[in-house]
Amino acid sequence: MVSKMIIFATVLVFCQSFSAVVFAVAPDVDERFLNVYKEGKWLVEFYAPWCGHCKKLEPIYNKVSHVLRNSDVKVVKMDATRFSHVSSLFEVRGFPTIKFLDGEKVYTFHGERTEEDILAFVNKAKGPSVRWLYSIGKLNEAKDAHKNEVFYLFVGDNDPSNDLLNKYSSIAEDKVSQTYFYAANKRILPEDLSLKSDPTVIVFKDNKVFEFEAPRGIATMSSLQKWINSERYPAFPLISGGNINEMADTGKLLVIFVIDQNYPEQKEDNLRFVAPLMHNKAQIL
Repeated sequence: MVSKMIIFATVLVFCQSFSAVVFAVAPDVDERFLNVYKEGKWLVEFYAPWCGHCKKLEPIYNKVSHVLRNSDVKVVKMDATRFSHVSSLFEVRGFPTIKFLDGEKVYTFHGERTEEDILAFVNKAKGPSVRWLYSIGKLNEAKDAHKNEVFYLFVGDNDPSNDLLNKYSSIAEDKVSQTYFYAANKRILPEDLSLKSDPTVIVFKDNKVFEFEAPRGIATMSSLQKWINSERYPAFPLISGGNINEMADTGKLLVIFVIDQNYPEQKEDNLRFVAPLMHNKAQIL
């Protein structure tokens, strides 16, 4: 009997310890954070104690903290009502607000408040802003990893004097938290992929490849940025409170289908068939 009690106590202690690790709370920081935030990479949640959305996010954010515990990203949170001067410095406009900090670079999270979306945001934001692919295998890995997403690819040599590459890299640096930017030499592309320019920029989306066409043959920062922004979403993305404003900024018309989550799958399949046909006319939601 004593032996069984000892075993039970051991198991109980183990379970309690395991639970403590899994549900470890992301630590709070105060105004002294301003002295260290430029050192390394940080994921910061700015919250308000009275905020219902913040309370709902708490267990999710703690799971994110647990997943990243052995990474180079430090996960913390701050009471923005108590340290309002700090939240103002980081241009916090509402609660909760999640930001990724890397030295002087600050990126704001706009996705759904799920563990998956927050971790995806971190993976993009921590960079590198442009990821070079040096083999067909690596290109295929990127295509598989983003088969339901959009990603961009600069095609050309890794030449610091290349004007298009420099423009592409600058835009990638600014939008690194939003999507993936790759670069590769033309030799690793499929032979049947015909491109009009060299170097060039292409986007992989909806199982197709679309090439950037510079107005009058001159690639300006403005024209490339406008094109990248307009091609950011697939033809049939799921709309959410976190992305509706950014979708509106693509410059494309928005056609919105409101679908019951329990609606027959056949109906949604029909909409997916229509979406690619509308690619050049509107962004289908």
